[in-house]
Amino acid sequence: MSRLQLRRGIFFVSFLITLILAVHVPIAGSAERPAIDEKAVAGFYRGKTIRIIVGAAPGGTYDIYSRLLARHMPRYIPGNPTIVVQNRPGAGQLIAANSVYNLEPKDGTVIASFAEGLILQQAMGAPGIQFDAAKYQWIGSAIATAHACVARTDSAVASFRDVVDGKPLTLGTMAPGGGTYDMPAIMNAALGTQMKLVTGYRGVAEMVLATEGKEVDGYCASWLAILTTGRHLQLLNGGVTRFMIIMGDKTPEHPLLRGVPAAETLAKTDEARQLLRAIHASSQITNPYVVHPDVPKDRIEALRKAFWATYTDPEFLADAKKTGGIEFTPSNGERVTQVVQAILSTPPAVLAKMKKILLQ
Repeated sequence: MSRLQLRRGIFFVSFLITLILAVHVPIAGSAERPAIDEKAVAGFYRGKTIRIIVGAAPGGTYDIYSRLLARHMPRYIPGNPTIVVQNRPGAGQLIAANSVYNLEPKDGTVIASFAEGLILQQAMGAPGIQFDAAKYQWIGSAIATAHACVARTDSAVASFRDVVDGKPLTLGTMAPGGGTYDMPAIMNAALGTQMKLVTGYRGVAEMVLATEGKEVDGYCASWLAILTTGRHLQLLNGGVTRFMIIMGDKTPEHPLLRGVPAAETLAKTDEARQLLRAIHASSQITNPYVVHPDVPKDRIEALRKAFWATYTDPEFLADAKKTGGIEFTPSNGERVTQVVQAILSTPPAVLAKMKKILLQ
């Protein structure tokens, strides 16, 4: 082994250690938070309206989770402002991410929720990125999970082994930059599969309907969201769709995942595993919430505190259960920030390979 190869190997191992630490730090938000001037924060927010700008169309998890948050979070924010949700889909949720960074008020009255995969897009130097994820102030995220793919039971494939063996599978996706496209695109490259990815859907809800209407064979999305949200679950329980594969190195224990392979276990080379691991990292902060870098620190801390209080509130959880049995594995703003930093520190060699796959 040459010295250059040795240095590259040490660098990649260091990156993996950083990434593992970032995505496995405790989720709980019990760490002591910085003191805030609640009187000043309350004086600012009293009588105001906070807008959550969601990068996806109505009906998907970004929309559903944000509307739940909007109903309950105001009582935990000093001054008790009203919160409303505005859907701004387009360009794989890039329109929302860019507009909140560049065009919207920078005072804490605008929160964005967009595809976590856009952080990796920035690291790869994707065109159209007009924000810096390292400077954004992260409030928290709703889910720490893995993406999974489902397919119709009457499609040509009975298991993902059929896909590996070359049988056709057509998946509905949003634009590159979100997990619905990036995950299966990386799987195609890492596992040698040839899944056809049909872009153009504005949100997961449209992909679910397209699967139900047989426009496509299936789709990929957050496994926890599929398991707990609306039409996803109805199609699974009705026998219309089934899980085919899940990201990560281990399949979670669940009756609907019996016999479903974890993607990394199918990788035949270290390079393939590196690609799958890197694309999986962002799913640990699925459905993130963020505000502009210029928002005053007191307001950021107040929003972070309110976010965590909401996600641990019994009334909020009861409302989520009534809304379709929705469950959460939330992360606080500090943890989301750590994961973002780890993604932006992905080794250049890995980014170069991913760029060839995702940005051609």
